[in-house]
Amino acid sequence: MTSENPSETDPPEYSRRKFLQTAGATLGAPLTLGTAYRSDRSFEDRDEDGIPDELERSATFDRRLEELFGTAFEGLDPERKDLLVDVRYVGDTSIDERVSTYLEALFRDNGIHMQWLEYPDHYDEEWFLEEYGYNVRRTLWSRSSFYHEEIESDLKDVAFQLVVVPGKPESPYEGAVYSPWINHLEGGRYDGWTNGMNVGNRAVMGSSEIAREQARVALHEIAHLVLCHDDDPSNDGVMGTNEEIDLTAAEWAQMRSGLDAIRDTTGYDVALRRCLWTEQTSGSCFGCQ
Repeated sequence: MTSENPSETDPPEYSRRKFLQTAGATLGAPLTLGTAYRSDRSFEDRDEDGIPDELERSATFDRRLEELFGTAFEGLDPERKDLLVDVRYVGDTSIDERVSTYLEALFRDNGIHMQWLEYPDHYDEEWFLEEYGYNVRRTLWSRSSFYHEEIESDLKDVAFQLVVVPGKPESPYEGAVYSPWINHLEGGRYDGWTNGMNVGNRAVMGSSEIAREQARVALHEIAHLVLCHDDDPSNDGVMGTNEEIDLTAAEWAQMRSGLDAIRDTTGYDVALRRCLWTEQTSGSCFGCQ
């Protein structure tokens, strides 16, 4: 496992918030997709990590996160690129502590102060499966999804939510989740089952007992906050061949410049995700692994 040191002069390769502002000005009207567009006009974010400077300075918000996540939360800094990963477990699922420690160190070595924040309570498995099943749509993006019903509103625009579910128990898709995108847009390939799926600033992954698989899928889905798949054979990271649990230097540069994608400004920002269009038109899977 290797990583590259961040450059202090990374180009602004991708900024979803800037795109939204430009698109809004061009259209001359607010963008609406399911919920009212929330204006960014008073949004000051000098470190361009998607978290408002005012919130990063808020002692009240710090106390809120400390009460919720305990000592795992280290505070926020308006001069630092922060990425909060809010991990939610269903039933007896878990992520190996070695994995979370590695991912935090990997992001920090590459100029992003990731904080791995595990939600204190596990969700009841029987209840979750009855309400949402193994279905990505019902977990992440429908109007009555787990994300929309259960994730606290003050965390949705500042943290990446990663939901870890038991996954389907039957062969041959043990530990997988069902995605209607894969099933329909890719002609039923894999019968719609995948190890994990990203929908912008949130993702779901099936559990695994293998630490390397946990790290591979978790990093892949978190990185989809900004990055698309990469079919270049020379890319040995998790967006490419998966030989290394890492990203390439160019991908890290894109991650650092695209953290403002953490903000869901429409309520359904998935429709504006770059990968949704580029990957589906090229025939590769959006957000999956």
